[in-house]
Amino acid sequence: MNNKITIVTAPDDVLFDGVRILIYGLEKEQELLVSSIIYNLNDYKPTIIYVSNGQNDTEWVLDKKQKCSIIVFNAEAVDQTMIGYLAAQSNSYYFGELRALKIANGNRIKSKEELTKIMEDQIT
Repeated sequence: MNNKITIVTAPDDVLFDGVRILIYGLEKEQELLVSSIIYNLNDYKPTIIYVSNGQNDTEWVLDKKQKCSIIVFNAEAVDQTMIGYLAAQSNSYYFGELRALKIANGNRIKSKEELTKIMEDQIT
């Protein structure tokens, strides 16, 4: 198996096959958690991670969202319109507290073990 992780930021993209993950508006600690989980997986498929800091890349995020198996976002990011949109996706998981949308998405990430299971299910 070709164990390769590719990190992509706006405005770029890649055209090869792999599991695609979008991370949006994460805090540094959250990014480190996601990175450490992926790094510590024993065996994984080629993986493309789209990284958005949530600034000036709305069209890019909307395009990448269509391609991803998993979306991981910070519910407390600045652009709450985008947070609402991402929360409405069935494949989205989030850190923090969704403000008015708590009932729309119950996929809150509560622990490292929970996020590890989500990643393992998609990537391995």
